[in-house]
Amino acid sequence: MAINPVDNPIVRFAAVQKEVGDVLIYDDGDEATVYVENISHGHFNPYDETITQEQREIVVTEDVLSFLQALFADRVLLHTAPGHRMGGWTRLDLHDGPVELSPGQRYYLWSRPYEA
Repeated sequence: MAINPVDNPIVRFAAVQKEVGDVLIYDDGDEATVYVENISHGHFNPYDETITQEQREIVVTEDVLSFLQALFADRVLLHTAPGHRMGGWTRLDLHDGPVELSPGQRYYLWSRPYEA
């Protein structure tokens, strides 16, 4: 892990699998963007105009930490198309029932390829 409080990204976690890539976190002011380098990215923002800046920062921080804890505990199912043209993820710890897998996608957990 590398932390740089001055330049974006502010944090980089080294990949366990080359196919997944590093995790990079960017501070975008009112939100954080988390990139799973070879998969996709997500925006963390409460999108609530009624909360203060301090409250927004707390929510964003808690949401990013929750995602990272789930990711590193293999509770996030990552997926990508061959060639990394598109991808995404599903939080297994927040998902009810089995996840529907697409035959055209490759699936990973943080620590290993996903075998259904």
